[in-house]
Amino acid sequence: MESKQELAQVIARLGGERRQYLTDFFENCPEELVQTIQYERVPRGRTILQAGMNCGYVWGILNGEISVTDIQMLGNAYSFVEGAGFSSIIIGDFEPFAGIAEFRNTIYAVTDCEALKIPTADYMRWMGQDGGALFMRAQNFAKTLAQEISNERKYLLLNGRDRLVLYLSQAYEKWDGTGEYVLKKTQTQLAQRIGMNVRTVQRSIQKLEADGLVSCQSSRLRVSKEQYGKLKEYREEKLLH
Repeated sequence: MESKQELAQVIARLGGERRQYLTDFFENCPEELVQTIQYERVPRGRTILQAGMNCGYVWGILNGEISVTDIQMLGNAYSFVEGAGFSSIIIGDFEPFAGIAEFRNTIYAVTDCEALKIPTADYMRWMGQDGGALFMRAQNFAKTLAQEISNERKYLLLNGRDRLVLYLSQAYEKWDGTGEYVLKKTQTQLAQRIGMNVRTVQRSIQKLEADGLVSCQSSRLRVSKEQYGKLKEYREEKLLH
C-alpha cells in the first residue's frame, strides 16, 4: 500500500461488518506501517498460515471464507469447521501477542479470498502505540477464546460417528480433486486423528456406511460428492449448533 488513502479505498469496497471493523481498526494506523502492507489474492484451498511456520505476517481478510485445522487437544489433532468457514477478520496475531514464535494452527482459504499481509514486527510495534486498535484485538481474543472453549466441550461430548462426520466432511473440503475422495489414512491413524480407539472407529465407519454416508472398497474409505453433501448437511444441522 502506498498510502492510508489507498488502504481506505480498498476497505471502502467491502460491505457490512468487515468494512466497519477494518475502518475502525486502521483509523490511527501510522503511514509508515501502511506502506509495508501488501495486498494479496488467495485462491480457494491455499494455506494462509501453516502450523509450525514462523509468525512472519499478520493477515487482514478483506473477503472470502477461511477455516482452521490441526487444533491440538488432549494430545490428538482434530479438525473442527464452523459452518462454511469462520468470520475472523484479523488472523495470525494471537501467537505474537502470546510470545510464541511459530503458528500453532493451520488456516486455509475455503473460498477465493482477498487479504492484507502485514509484517508482524511492524504490526506489533503499532499495537504497542495504538490503544484503540489494541482494545479491539483484546475484545476479539476474548470472544474467540470463549467460542473455542465451547467448541472444545462440544467435541469432547461427540461420539465416534459424529467425530468421523466432522473429520471426513472437512477432509473432502480440503481435497483439491473432484468426484470421489479416497481417505489414505489407516484406521489406526484415523483413530489417533479423531481421538478414539480403533474399535470405535470401525463401528463408526460401519454406521456411516449403513446410512449411505461413506463407502468402503479395497480397504479404503471413500466419500463421493453426493455423500459429502449429506455429511455436510448432517454436520451443519446436528453438530455445529
